[in-house]
Amino acid sequence: MTAPRLLVALNGSPVRGGSVDLMLQAVEGGARAAGGRTLHVRCNDLAVKACQACGPEPTTGFCIFHDDMDPVYEALRDAHAVAVGSPVYFDTVSAQLKLVIDRCNCITPLVRAPGGGYAFRPMWPRTRRAVFVTACAAGQRHDLAERTVRGFLKWVGAKWEETLLHAHADNDLGSVAAHPEVLAAARAAGRRLIESAPLPG
Repeated sequence: MTAPRLLVALNGSPVRGGSVDLMLQAVEGGARAAGGRTLHVRCNDLAVKACQACGPEPTTGFCIFHDDMDPVYEALRDAHAVAVGSPVYFDTVSAQLKLVIDRCNCITPLVRAPGGGYAFRPMWPRTRRAVFVTACAAGQRHDLAERTVRGFLKWVGAKWEETLLHAHADNDLGSVAAHPEVLAAARAAGRRLIESAPLPG
């Protein structure tokens, strides 16, 4: 029997119950309603070393370090779809998410080419669909954070399809709850991610 499709949600917010948290939960709810299963990874709870830029082919596995990233690598490998969530801090993603992103460099490692020189070798084909979930102050730019996430998604074999944004004028915890249309869009995205066929590799 085939296992239900998996959506991996990488949560870069350090705040439980905040808008990014609630939006990711809505994405996951939509995925489960479509018959999928979900894995919620709170980057803030991971014990992860910073990337050391090891260079080409430092290991035959993923990373020279074996820490809380090991199950994240496995989850991304097995995922049908990915949702990445982060608030916007200094025009980019949170430090917690960026630490995880940097450690995923090894998913498309730089390797020595047989005839000399170097080439990038993806660990798996780019068949996953993905969304970015973010919240920021009204009028604040989020496109630079989106650019970081889109580059990361490409590196881990996923294709960004949309950004779900909650731009708020308040500073209230979880203020997206007062905007059911945003949460409805997040649920619809989760359902679509699970129901959509894999991209051609």
